[in-house]
Amino acid sequence: MKKVVVSASLLGLVLFGCFKGGVLNRDLVFKTKNGPVVFSHVYHVKVKKQHCFYCHPKIFKKKFGADKFTMKDIWEGKYCGVCHNGVKAFDAKNPKNCSRCHKQERR
Repeated sequence: MKKVVVSASLLGLVLFGCFKGGVLNRDLVFKTKNGPVVFSHVYHVKVKKQHCFYCHPKIFKKKFGADKFTMKDIWEGKYCGVCHNGVKAFDAKNPKNCSRCHKQERR
């Protein structure tokens, strides 16, 4: 019973840290050669109801920028490609979808 209480307390602290720290309430921007990629935690977690543990640490490390990957990796079903395969979510391979992640910088 003590292990359950300790585990639940630790989980609560982790989740509180994510929400309180603002990670879930802001977009993450990754600089790439094809333009910045904007990832919305709000959309993925709050709108699509994806729990943090769905992606972390199974698909992505928790530390921002710790994962180094390419479009080839995504097209092979890794990282974003785990979901963005045309079945679970829009297909990252389809050229019509590039602008859904790669945002043009405003001048």
